[in-house]
Amino acid sequence: MDVNRRNFLGAGAAAGIAIVTGIVLPGIVKAEKEKTTLVTAGIITDMHHTTKEDTATRKYSASLHKMEIFINKMEKDKPSFVIEMGDFVDTPAKGTDPGKNLKEIETLFASYEPHYHVLGNHEFNSLTREFLLKSITNTGIPQGTTWYSWDAGGVHFIVLDADYIPKVPHRPYDMKTPEDSFWTWRDTFVPPVELEWLTKDLASTSLPTVVFTHQTLDRVDEQDHNIKNASEVRKIFEESGKVLAVFSGHDHQGGYSNIKDIHYVVLNGNVSVNDSRSWEITSRENGFGKVKDNQFALLKIDALGEKSYRLAVNGFGRQPSYELVRVL
Repeated sequence: MDVNRRNFLGAGAAAGIAIVTGIVLPGIVKAEKEKTTLVTAGIITDMHHTTKEDTATRKYSASLHKMEIFINKMEKDKPSFVIEMGDFVDTPAKGTDPGKNLKEIETLFASYEPHYHVLGNHEFNSLTREFLLKSITNTGIPQGTTWYSWDAGGVHFIVLDADYIPKVPHRPYDMKTPEDSFWTWRDTFVPPVELEWLTKDLASTSLPTVVFTHQTLDRVDEQDHNIKNASEVRKIFEESGKVLAVFSGHDHQGGYSNIKDIHYVVLNGNVSVNDSRSWEITSRENGFGKVKDNQFALLKIDALGEKSYRLAVNGFGRQPSYELVRVL
């Protein structure tokens, strides 16, 4: 189907509209509107940089090269900021230094300013929380802060940390040891103190808002990849009336949902796009393709009019592109 996607972006009759790679959903009315670009962002997730051997589905050894290409692209396109959404590093090979892995990829990533991190789960396989938080920086954010917000271009941005276990007292993830391996990748929860902060943070802004998480928020609470109190978090978003979209990683297959007019975009993992299908089957370059197998996205947020916004997600590698409209 040959469509001009730009003709469909101003459909104010719907509060949440998604167009995926040029396929227009039924019922969208053609309308051309003036738009003003507010902000742009480079987004990447699930790099899993490590020294351990590659697997059929995960090509760890390509991570630094792919990050270098991402940063080079960002330096060319000059987005307002870049953000990585967790699983930055992974368990190292025996006898190698996990701190060295982190330093290598952080040096590349943090060469672009401003830059921000979302904590994933794999960071804590071999690193203590204290070491990790001393080793990464978020532009303009106090060192060691794991949930936070900032404004850019007339848009409010929020990072959440769901690396807490559902069981009271909701211990935060820390380095796994044989004596104290108290969490699994399925144990993900936003604790009450963070929910209280989130509610107040949304109440304190008058700006349209975008949220970043590692684990997903768009499925039933019990689903493996999903934050176990996701429904409670979504309710806070919905009641605020300010959230345009939520971007997550964790589930390398990616995906899209629209829940009560809020867009939920799960980006494809960079190290793999499917843990059930090998790279050999998926890619002509067996996952080592620095372009075709290098998943990231450029997000552009436009104001279409009063309380009407367009979010264009331009995908690279095997990351799908989306064009989303949200009317608050």
